[in-house]
Amino acid sequence: LTRALDACDRVGMSDQTPAATSGRPPIHVVTRDEFEAVADVIMPVVYPVTIAMALCVALVNLLHTPGVESAGTGGMTTAVYAEKASDSASVKLEGAMANAAVFIAFITAATFALFLLFKYRLAKVIWAYMGFSGLLIFGLLGGNILLQVLDKLEIAVDMISVYLFLWNFSAGGALMTFFWPGPLVVKQGYLIFISTIVSYYFTQIPEWTTWTLLVAMALYDLYAVLTPNGPLKMIVELAQERDEDIPALVYESRGTPDAGLRRRRTSARETAESRASEATSEMSPLIQDRSPASDDGDSRFHLPDSIKLGLGDFIFYSVLVGRAAMYSPITCLCCFTSVLFGLVITLLGLGLYGKALPALPVSIALGTLSFFGARFYLEPFVVDLYAHGIFVI
Repeated sequence: LTRALDACDRVGMSDQTPAATSGRPPIHVVTRDEFEAVADVIMPVVYPVTIAMALCVALVNLLHTPGVESAGTGGMTTAVYAEKASDSASVKLEGAMANAAVFIAFITAATFALFLLFKYRLAKVIWAYMGFSGLLIFGLLGGNILLQVLDKLEIAVDMISVYLFLWNFSAGGALMTFFWPGPLVVKQGYLIFISTIVSYYFTQIPEWTTWTLLVAMALYDLYAVLTPNGPLKMIVELAQERDEDIPALVYESRGTPDAGLRRRRTSARETAESRASEATSEMSPLIQDRSPASDDGDSRFHLPDSIKLGLGDFIFYSVLVGRAAMYSPITCLCCFTSVLFGLVITLLGLGLYGKALPALPVSIALGTLSFFGARFYLEPFVVDLYAHGIFVI
C-alpha cells in the first residue's frame, strides 16, 4: 500500500509540472458540497418531469387497449396522411414526414406570432388566449379523460357532481395558472396536469407519425433556440432586455433551501483556498472552467437557483415514454431513464455555458435510440433468456 501511494504521488507530481509550466488555467474539480448544491437545483426540475411522465404512462396503461392502434386524433397531426395498418413502410414514412412538416410549420408560425405580439406589448392578448386554452384543456379534454377513467374503473358518480368538480377545477386552474397570484406549488401542479392531459392525447397519434414528429420537434428546438433568428431565442432575449416574464407556459422550479446555504459555504471555502489553488491542479476533472458565472471573475460551473422549462418539453417527454409504454414495460423503462438522463445532461450544459439551451434534442435522441434498441435487441434477448429459464440477477 505504501509503495502504491508513493507511485501515485510521483504520478501526481509529474502530471502537475506540465500544467504549471504550460500556462494553462487550473482545472477545477467539483467537491461534495458543490455536487450537492448542483443536485439541489437539478432535482426540482427532474421531479415534475418524472411525475408528468409517470401520469401519462399510467393513463396509457389504464385506457389503451393492447393491439388496437389509434387512427389519430383527427387534428393537425394527421392533416395530410391518416396511417393505415395495410400501408407499406415507405408510404407510412412519407405520410408521417408530411404530417410532421405541417405540424412544425404551424408551430413555427404560432411562435413567430407570439414573438410579434410580445414585441409590440400585446401580452394581454397572449395571456387571454392561453387562459381560454387552459380552460378548454381542463374542462373538455380533462373531463373526457376523467369520464374514461371512471368508466374503466367502474366508479359510479352522478353527472352533477362531475360537472361541478370539472367547473371548479377548470376555472380555478385557468385563473391560478395565468391570472391570479398564488402558491407556486399550486401553479406547478396545474402545469403538470396540463402536460399530462395534452401528452395523453398526443399518444393517440399513429406510431410512425409520433416518432417522426418527435424527431422533427427536436430538430426544430435546435433551430428555434440556438440560431440567431430562432423565434424562441428572440423571445428570450427580448424578455431579458425588458426584464419581463416570458408570456408562455413555462414551469419554474426553485432550488431547495439548502442549496443557497451550500453555495455560500462553498464560496467561502473557495475564497479561503484561492491562494493555494494556484499551486495545485488535478488531472481528472469532473467539470472544467469554461463559462464565466460569478461576479468575482472566476469561471466556474454555475446553475441559477430558479430554472424554467417549457411545458412543451414536458409534453413531448411524456409522449415518447407513453408511446414506449404501449409496446412493453421494458421499452418504457429504458425510455423513461434515457429521457431523464438527457434532461440532466442538458441542465449540466446550461450550467457550463450559462445560456438558454434546447431541452428536447438530447432527451429525444437518447429516448428514441433506447426505444428501438430495447424493442429490437434488448427485449428479444430478455425474452429468450426467460424462455430458457435463465434469470440474471
